[in-house]
Amino acid sequence: MTVNLLRNRTGAELSMLVVAFIWGTTFVIVKNGLNDIEPFLFLGLRFILAFLVMAVLAGSKIFRASRATWLMGSLLGVFLFIGYTFQTIGLQYTTSSNAGFITGVSVVLVPILDSIIKRTWPTLSTLATVLIAAVGLYLLSVPAGRFYLSSGDLLVLVCAFGFAIHIVLVGRYSHKHDPVAITAVQILFVGVVCITIGLCTETWPARFTPNAVGAILITAILATSLAFLLQNALQKYSTPTRFAVVLTMEPVFAALAGYFAANELFSDRALIGAACILCAMLISVLVRPRKASPYPDEEKVQV
Repeated sequence: MTVNLLRNRTGAELSMLVVAFIWGTTFVIVKNGLNDIEPFLFLGLRFILAFLVMAVLAGSKIFRASRATWLMGSLLGVFLFIGYTFQTIGLQYTTSSNAGFITGVSVVLVPILDSIIKRTWPTLSTLATVLIAAVGLYLLSVPAGRFYLSSGDLLVLVCAFGFAIHIVLVGRYSHKHDPVAITAVQILFVGVVCITIGLCTETWPARFTPNAVGAILITAILATSLAFLLQNALQKYSTPTRFAVVLTMEPVFAALAGYFAANELFSDRALIGAACILCAMLISVLVRPRKASPYPDEEKVQV
């Protein structure tokens, strides 16, 4: 029995490592795709397709969801919309490597926002992780002699706040609903809002290039639908904390993909900053009580 449990846990965590790889590598895929399609149309097509895939695989859970699930899912979808919108637009003005690490700051922001909501003082370890992440963000995004974030990095930082608020609210409210159904509602909400904005403000592509089609298909099918379903199905074989540690590899994979696919290089200063952010993420995950982990089984649906 112990051997089987160990095998199941190892298999689940290796699968989540694959999910982290998918999420990390999609930063550079999305950045390339945005050369051929505008951001809101891209997001709209991506999330509507992701919803359709989830509906095919788990339609009974989705369409039997209560009105309360649809309402709460739509509310959570607002913050998911903020996260993905600012991340995708920000990718047009920064590197995929920077975007991966700055998005990871959301993990560090979660306990701070949770403390604000609960009106309690954050712990010393929480304050330490925020300080480490802030130093890392400065070194990563602010070159020597400059004292402000680039526009792209600032947009992705707003995205990190959006994802962090989303994680906190999901942790507080989503346990009352079926996780597949409430996530599908959020995905549909983002898709409908983005495609509506895109059709009103952006130009429909004259033709869909391989870059654009590939980015839409990979992010919709692999990085959204499959990633969520895997996480939801495999969480029972491990713990939220162990999964969270595995998922901190996401920005590392983003940096590697940026290096190999787009020749993105870190300066020594930026490399130290990226390492600080990664350390802050790990500390935030490992020292937090299990119930406050940023990655419970139904909580994180990433890009």
